Amino acid sequence: MSERRMNPVDPRARVPSFRSLGPTSLALATTIAFAVLSSCHAGEPQPPGAQPLPVDLLHLHAKSINDEDEYLASLTSRRSITLYAQVSGYIRKIPVKPGDAVKQGALLIQIDPGQQESTLRSLAANLETRRANLTFAVRNDDSSKSLVESGLLSDLEYQQRRAQRAALEADVRAGEAQVQAQTDLLRYSRISAPSDGSVGDVPVKVGDYVTPQTRLTSVEQDNLVEAYIYVPIKKAAAIQPGTRVALLAEDGKIICEEKPSFVSPQVNVDTQTVLVKAICPNDGLLRSAQVLKARMIWSTHDGLTVPTVNVMRQAGQYFVFVAESSDGGLVARQKPITVGAIQGNDFVVTGGLAADTEIVGSSIQKMRDGVPIARLSPEPQPGAGSPAASPRSPQL
Repeated sequence: MSERRMNPVDPRARVPSFRSLGPTSLALATTIAFAVLSSCHAGEPQPPGAQPLPVDLLHLHAKSINDEDEYLASLTSRRSITLYAQVSGYIRKIPVKPGDAVKQGALLIQIDPGQQESTLRSLAANLETRRANLTFAVRNDDSSKSLVESGLLSDLEYQQRRAQRAALEADVRAGEAQVQAQTDLLRYSRISAPSDGSVGDVPVKVGDYVTPQTRLTSVEQDNLVEAYIYVPIKKAAAIQPGTRVALLAEDGKIICEEKPSFVSPQVNVDTQTVLVKAICPNDGLLRSAQVLKARMIWSTHDGLTVPTVNVMRQAGQYFVFVAESSDGGLVARQKPITVGAIQGNDFVVTGGLAADTEIVGSSIQKMRDGVPIARLSPEPQPGAGSPAASPRSPQL
């Protein structure tokens, strides 16, 4: 059998294809090819005479940055008075509605006073009888003294009349106390506002029979509201004298910012959180039982922030383009950075940038490392725009 020699350049020689590669090898080959193409493209020299790309440059300055977290806060009125019925009876009148603003002493609910009025009339009639008996006893006692001196009345009878007078005097005082108590009880059929404020929920209606255990309504003063915030136990240890609580509106604006008024020494067993309270003045924007966002500002420090639109992310790494001087001009250099939380529309920069650095603020999608750039808006010269730099008006 003749031996067949293979030519090194024989086109029939087997060439490895992508189909013969496994998933891992294929991914590795793709990555290497992409890296080679990127490096070749990055190192590609700019064509001679290419115009620099005009861009906006942002000058970074150190500023105060808050170390903060956001939670939910529930509000309660600092002064809320719940009103219960003091007498039993049917509700005759409710002249107010929930949410109405009322003054102190305004009628809120009227309970039918018929039963208390009849009791008062009975006690008053009984008091008149006692007073009549006392009047007779006083006259009898006054005449007894002369009868004893003339010998017509014994000393024992005289002492009995004196005791009867004292007993009737006490009886009259007891009757007056009963009338006064019933008068006060009759006053309780009129439920009035104990202070200025807003009427809360009214769970009863006209015709309902109420007892002293029935809740009628409440009057709330919302000049001050108290925010209840539940903070994770790990964060509660970070509360310091400089810690502040900021209540946020729906648009993110701060409604009020105060220091915590109370930090609970106990931990909620179910949620493993700590209750933090803060008292805020209210000008009508906040309501009792309202739930809104609360920002816990743990501390404040100096740092840098970068607008989120000027930050690129690739393979999990954040970077910006920094303006650097090169051959009398400017070029954009890709700079990796580390970022923290987002505050507003900015990233908090935790590493990779220093103060007084200029970064590219426009045309980010067109940027590549080493691209020549030009300042779109020239930096103002010293004194420009100041009164000293403005031309003087002619002297008249």
